[in-house]
Amino acid sequence: MKAQSKWTRWKNLGRISIVCGLFTLTVHVNAQPSPLPAGVDKVCSIQFDKDTKYPARVENSALACLLQAAKSMKSNTAKKLVLVGTADPVKDSQAVENGHMRETEDETGADVRFEDLAAYRAVNTKGYLVRWLHLDAARILPTTNEWIDGQYVTLFLVPGDADFNHNYLETTKTNETPCTIAPCYSPDEETLKAQPRSRIPDKGKRGSGRLL
Repeated sequence: MKAQSKWTRWKNLGRISIVCGLFTLTVHVNAQPSPLPAGVDKVCSIQFDKDTKYPARVENSALACLLQAAKSMKSNTAKKLVLVGTADPVKDSQAVENGHMRETEDETGADVRFEDLAAYRAVNTKGYLVRWLHLDAARILPTTNEWIDGQYVTLFLVPGDADFNHNYLETTKTNETPCTIAPCYSPDEETLKAQPRSRIPDKGKRGSGRLL
């Protein structure tokens, strides 16, 4: 459900496997961030580290970042938003056993396969921005970065000519359904659909989570 790509914004990062006899040692090397491409700005990040039952569900703590992203999108109408989802094989270990008895996608969010976790985090973040903050789905690109272990989605403003095949960050594109980013993927490819969640209560304003 995710087309393979590469991540060039991080240097000296990867999973180095050393094979000796019957044993394989995997070493995770720390990332050294390099400058963002021209025209790209980081907005904020949201965490997915509290809800172990629904590990891809957008958490209540994300509201401030989501509102900030919505405000940035409304102020920069020529820009698009790239969402970069991550997952952690250690901290997200409860998801490693998920989904083995399923042949279809999990619509509840309680049985997400680990290999889909980063993508679902990005797709669910987009789903919230579109449903509750009324952003244009065609301007939001959900992607993943398999080279980083994390429990977060980072949001970036990118130039408006970004599309499904070129998002300026070279992160892995995610096949969402319905397709809202041109050009659409092949119809025979697997896809992910945003999982439901209610509007996050905004304790600072009336009209929970409403963007004013």
